[in-house]
Amino acid sequence: MLACGEIDDAVRALERLDSGGSAPDAPDLTALRLVARANVRLAQGNASEAIAALEEALEHARRADQPSSRADLHRLFARVWEHQRAPALANKEASLAREIDERIAASLSEPLREAFWKHPKRKASAPSQPSHHTAPALADKVRRVLDINAKLNSSLRTRDVLSRTMDAAVELVGAERGFLVLLAAPDDFEGAMSVPVARNLDREQVGKSHLKFSRTIAEQCMRTGEPIVTTDAQVDGRFSTNVSVHAMRLKSVVCVPIRSPAGTLGALYLDNRFQRGSFDAEDIELLSAFGNQAAIALTNGRLHDELRRRTTELERERARVQELMASQAAEINRLTDEVRTTRQVLGHRYDYSNIIGRSRGMQQVFAMLDRVIESDIPVLILGESGTGKELIARALHVHGRRRERPFVAINCAAVPHALLESELFGHVKGAFTGADRDHDGLLVSARGGTVLLDEIGDMPLEMQAKLLRVLQEGEVRAIGATRPRKVDFRLACATHRDLTAEVDAGRFRQDLFYRINVVPIRLPPLRDRREDIPELAHHFIVQHAQRLGRIVPRLERDALQVLLRHRWPGNVRELENLLLQAVLLCESDRIRATDVQVTTRTTAQPARIRSRRDYREAEQETIRDALVASRWNVSRVARELGMSRPTLYRKMRQYGIHER
Repeated sequence: MLACGEIDDAVRALERLDSGGSAPDAPDLTALRLVARANVRLAQGNASEAIAALEEALEHARRADQPSSRADLHRLFARVWEHQRAPALANKEASLAREIDERIAASLSEPLREAFWKHPKRKASAPSQPSHHTAPALADKVRRVLDINAKLNSSLRTRDVLSRTMDAAVELVGAERGFLVLLAAPDDFEGAMSVPVARNLDREQVGKSHLKFSRTIAEQCMRTGEPIVTTDAQVDGRFSTNVSVHAMRLKSVVCVPIRSPAGTLGALYLDNRFQRGSFDAEDIELLSAFGNQAAIALTNGRLHDELRRRTTELERERARVQELMASQAAEINRLTDEVRTTRQVLGHRYDYSNIIGRSRGMQQVFAMLDRVIESDIPVLILGESGTGKELIARALHVHGRRRERPFVAINCAAVPHALLESELFGHVKGAFTGADRDHDGLLVSARGGTVLLDEIGDMPLEMQAKLLRVLQEGEVRAIGATRPRKVDFRLACATHRDLTAEVDAGRFRQDLFYRINVVPIRLPPLRDRREDIPELAHHFIVQHAQRLGRIVPRLERDALQVLLRHRWPGNVRELENLLLQAVLLCESDRIRATDVQVTTRTTAQPARIRSRRDYREAEQETIRDALVASRWNVSRVARELGMSRPTLYRKMRQYGIHER
């Protein structure tokens, strides 16, 4: 009951035992009952009654003539006095118990004597028993050292190595206590020492309250690298002045270093607080050799611990990298699929992958193309110079019913007026000076294909009249010819001019305007589709680098910011030429802001502000351009413009600015 902490149950059992009366002719039973009472009183903290009960029990044990019981009572007395902090009385009772045990052992045969001394209660209370009982013989020690070394070499965890090292050291020399002392680092004698493992003879972990040893002896052993042994530390001149030696009443002490090629790792410290001369030269020699073996095993254990730690970190890092790579691969696949299928997702019937444009304005252009591609009606493509009007005309042809027939284009502004009629309608041999052969002209050469009249707004009025006749009659008369020829083509016209204003100014025929302006398709300028600039820039960089046989450089963020802030009066053509120059001039595999030669000559100049309306229009344009350039990062734009976010939101609502 007491072992389980059930003191109340033990008290009630003792009361029932006392109520049964005593046995006058059974002093041994009376002694046992008194011992039980002493244990109960001791558990209750009543030492005085426990001592009285033990003294009475001792008298009954003498009457019963039971030496073994008397020895047990003296051992119990020693525990009580030790608990009462009376070391002299405790030692006296322990000596009496030891004397009785030795008398009993002397009367036994050798086999019985060995079994007698191996009993746990005598082993714990009789440390002065003969050395051949407390420590194994030399041959047995050697065998155990070999067995222990095998176990140490099979241990990979530092904690296992330390525990086995300490258990083996205590067992080898029969010490009362053992401490494995480690330095923070090899030869770090100034650093803190740690005691990861401490054991007693029964291989029980020594508690923190008993974790006391002579640090002076341990430090001296580790500093000198030599074993230290003393038969009685209290009278040894080397340690007699140490307070800890006298406070712990140390007798026998042995301490051997644990050394490795890297330096001293620690020490094995073993002591006996009750017996002098417990350790001999054989013990020191074995422990020294064993300490060296322990150093190897300890070093291996630490290396394996470090290897496990690094392996764990590498596995964790590998998992993180794999997760990151998987995430990046998924993102790349997502973006690739998005680029490939954007137009299909948006409902486009045809593949416009050769035309880069994910902005809202370009999506509207693609939607219009979907509606007119299959028909043969004329299409008028409007847009500033450099916006890619010819690409739209080619898309009309490539995806239309005439895709197997020729696509011919002519820039009306680039051909001299005197030759424009011949280029369009053709001529016969001898029609004019230099006409040495027949020439069909582009309208005839089309032969069922598509004809693009680029910059038709620059066509002379007399040519406009002739073109109108061709469109109305479906036949063309070559210069100098006597008979017309039938023609079959789809007409696509393009211009950067405002044809309505040209008609009003009398520079363009109204009837021709109505004939070609059946389906107008307006291309937005690049400054109104800044979200397409990163993709366009990447396309042109790759295209130019491959054509020039160079490594494709990377467009740095600062360079991209320059491109996003530029007004692009020359539109996509200006961007293409600017990036060609950047690919040629960059000195590394990166295009930086300094490589993007945007000059003030090509940068739009700020308009002169003459009124409040001009100011509002300029502010509206500034806010819109900044938002597009930052990809609608409102916080960053607010910082750049020096206004708060609420103010910026208010102005966006005021000007009707919203993300497309």
